[in-house]
Amino acid sequence: MEYIFKNQLITSAVAVAAGLALSGCSSSSSGGAASPDGIYSGTTTGGRGHPPGGNEKGIIYNNRMMVFSDVWEIQQLLNVPLVLSGTSVTGTLEYYSNNVSPILGTADLSGTFVAGVSASFSYINAPTSFFNDGTISLTADTASYTKGSSLVKVTGSWQGVHGGSGNTSTLSVDAAGSVAGSDTEGCNFTGSIIPADTSVNVYNATLTSSGGASCVSLPISTYTGFAWSEGVGDTTLNLTVSDGTYSRSVVLTKN
Repeated sequence: MEYIFKNQLITSAVAVAAGLALSGCSSSSSGGAASPDGIYSGTTTGGRGHPPGGNEKGIIYNNRMMVFSDVWEIQQLLNVPLVLSGTSVTGTLEYYSNNVSPILGTADLSGTFVAGVSASFSYINAPTSFFNDGTISLTADTASYTKGSSLVKVTGSWQGVHGGSGNTSTLSVDAAGSVAGSDTEGCNFTGSIIPADTSVNVYNATLTSSGGASCVSLPISTYTGFAWSEGVGDTTLNLTVSDGTYSRSVVLTKN
């Protein structure tokens, strides 16, 4: 999982590598093993300036977990490659100051999951000068995860404000899933949002930033992660990506 806290304003995103697919949604990644893959919501404790109970939304898919907060004051992102053993997971959590500044450090993450139901994690050995040890408690949203994905759902124009930074991203997605966009900080980017598996509500997302004269929070690089849709008519799109140093997480609304 990934957390990113930025200055006093932090929007959290958790990115964690995990190699499975939700039981009852996508029952296994290999050999019928239980999987934590799915779409989640929940709460966290710890972090940098992050009070208990922060509202988190996130995804676990294909050896990666990304979770971010939809609370304006809290902007955090966790990115962790996970090692699975049965229903237990471990990994190194990367803690980012989402949409604002570079990665703040790493911590040791461990936890368990009940496929299609919940996932609980704790992380320790965080560099307390940047962020504190904490926990993540997530509840699976099986109905959202299993509703499927398609290029038709994401085609169009989207806009959203980044928690923490206050900047706005505007992007368009064409019928092939190609992305072109910019933000009010002056960052320009291209990329793609493509269904990872049309049977689940997961999109592989890639943004390649070309920078800009005043661009700071999305430097020139290629950022990868996920997107997933929400709401009646799929008019909300959650997007979270990182490159190992910076990240971008935003809730987009279809224009």
